[in-house]
Amino acid sequence: MKVALCFFLIVFAVPIHADVQTPSPLVVNYAAINANMLNLWVGKEGGHFAEEGLEVRILHVRGGSLGVQLLVSGQTPIGLVGATAIANAYLQGSRDLVMIGGVTNVMAYVLASKPEIQTASQVRGKTLAVSRFGSTADFVAEYALRQLGLQKNDVAMVQIGTESDRLAAMQRGDIQLSVFTPTFLPALKKTGMRVLLDLEERRIPYLLAGYATSRSFLGRDRQSVVKFMRGIIRSIKHIKTDRPFAEKVLAQYVKSDDKELLRLALDQQIRILPDLPYAPEDGMKTILEDLGRSLPDARRLQAAALIDSTVVRDAAK
Repeated sequence: MKVALCFFLIVFAVPIHADVQTPSPLVVNYAAINANMLNLWVGKEGGHFAEEGLEVRILHVRGGSLGVQLLVSGQTPIGLVGATAIANAYLQGSRDLVMIGGVTNVMAYVLASKPEIQTASQVRGKTLAVSRFGSTADFVAEYALRQLGLQKNDVAMVQIGTESDRLAAMQRGDIQLSVFTPTFLPALKKTGMRVLLDLEERRIPYLLAGYATSRSFLGRDRQSVVKFMRGIIRSIKHIKTDRPFAEKVLAQYVKSDDKELLRLALDQQIRILPDLPYAPEDGMKTILEDLGRSLPDARRLQAAALIDSTVVRDAAK
């Protein structure tokens, strides 16, 4: 892990001979390749960050837990991550981290299985994959199991990178279950996989994906953070008013020309993206209540302690 972190530091460090008048690039990490990241991609490809005078570089890392490590180390000052990973880090002592925006505020995931698994009882003893332990996918998987009346120890949990990797592992028979965002519903259907549980249909308040930073970075360069979030607000409006462009960007990043996949994923984003991406306290409360089952400190923590709404407020001006 240290080697990986050093790699990112070397790649994105500003040369010591750089012109002091040139602003440093703002590096933003994102944790997955799915439609929940579209607002960041459109912000970049649509020039909305440039409109705010920012040079934004975006960096994909596998899993929210690794993205949080980059935030803690300061190697990326802003991250598009799941609030579950931020809450976990906060409870483990990283009290500098804070959510400044929410772009997916419902539990937009499905629990999918091999076609021969048709009931909750058949899930017991099977292998379920998530991206990384401690990630949003890990949290959602455990939450979904409880909705089926099961516990985490009823299955064998493993870590397998991206959703594409996990679907391929299901097709090979290496695993029998995993959680996926709605972007993958057409692919699940085509490969014959079964959706055991659609969590989005239950409209559970949940801060699935949003923007996080550190209070120390906010203190050093609040102006850049506000400008960045203003770019995200512009990006959300662009997605909702220019569907062909949004679909083109989505296809570019998910590397797919599957028209059904792109249409359904974009429909979902237009449906759930908030015009103003405030991080909702009720969505954070869901996370803390669930974490409180095993971490007593989570039960005593107020959702507001992990959220700073003033950045979106100022950006919206």
